[in-house]
Amino acid sequence: MSSSSFISSLSLYEENIESLVKLCLSKNRDRVDMHGGRKAALQYLLHIQSAGFDLSSFINLKDFEKLKEEINKLKELDFYKKKFDEHRDDTYEQYWELTSHSNRIHPIAKNARQIINKYGHFPLEQLKVYFNAKQIDNIPSSKEHFESCGSFDDDARDNMLKYPIAQRQNKGQINTKQGRIEKAIFDVPSGKQIIVLDFADERMPGGLFLYGASTQEETICYHSNAYGALLDFKYQCFDGGFMIPEFGCLYIKNVKFFKPTQHIEERTVDIVAAACYDLTREHGLYEAPSSSERIEANTQKKLETVIASAQANTEENGSDTYLIIGPIGCGAFQNPIQTIVKLWAKILSQPLNNSLNTQKRHAFEHIWFLSGKTDKLITFEKACAEAFGCDIVQRL
Repeated sequence: MSSSSFISSLSLYEENIESLVKLCLSKNRDRVDMHGGRKAALQYLLHIQSAGFDLSSFINLKDFEKLKEEINKLKELDFYKKKFDEHRDDTYEQYWELTSHSNRIHPIAKNARQIINKYGHFPLEQLKVYFNAKQIDNIPSSKEHFESCGSFDDDARDNMLKYPIAQRQNKGQINTKQGRIEKAIFDVPSGKQIIVLDFADERMPGGLFLYGASTQEETICYHSNAYGALLDFKYQCFDGGFMIPEFGCLYIKNVKFFKPTQHIEERTVDIVAAACYDLTREHGLYEAPSSSERIEANTQKKLETVIASAQANTEENGSDTYLIIGPIGCGAFQNPIQTIVKLWAKILSQPLNNSLNTQKRHAFEHIWFLSGKTDKLITFEKACAEAFGCDIVQRL
């Protein structure tokens, strides 16, 4: 596991450790082992323990020793490789997704792989793993915590020290915009920083990218080298497994995004990959809580981490930053749009600095809520009007 994916136990809540333990102890092997979720989670627990943290209140240490033995076996296996590629077995092989000649690979994915191979791997400092908003709040003082394992989020730390988030007073203009992500990115004025929320698959890099699926995450991957970054998380950060923390996100710096359809014009964007619970309870890496209240509370924590990660990674004070969010989790995972937009409005209206009378939205110059469906835009606009007490959102 790379130093860029390590996290100090000082930044973890009990629920973060419990989430990792639950993955490791799951009996649903298809859920946690097909794409290496257990493998990735166990590596974090091992690092936490090696740093001197006592895990005995979270997991029976005898069971933990058995898990250590199991992880050594799992390191040599990639079950999804065998399931997907009819020509290969389950022996672990780095980046097989970029070399496979399986008949299952869709032509659009084959074309995108050419872009990915052209640009190569992402530097580890551009791949960030955030478990919660507290971890991000601790970044300015993180140097002493991570000194023993190399640099960690140096660029975010330096920028947060120079431009404290709480002191920012940007416009914070919220807009709704109808359209698709691969086109909307090129509507942002040139020279501006763009941060895009990826409605990600928490189980596997890029979701059903190889199959040619057309949801938001796959669309991002077809028009950029983001899939390469997600694979770099798998092979360089997660030791051949993959996960997005239950209450957190992955952050990717400097993704190359190409304009349809010629792929000649390009923009550089940052991507925040996060995932809501799968409320169909069929495919998600994490089992959704039994109560709707707990689902909403946990989802709020996820979205708060998304906003905090974007605030921490703005260029300078965020005065040239466009943040593009949307109805995450409201498609195949069936999260209610009313809940998601209510949470976005609630978080963006939270105080940033009471003495300056600023809200969290003021860490950015512009925030776009993007969706292809008018009814979702209207629902978001109504939620913001209720949260802010006025019709603050403008339709583009």
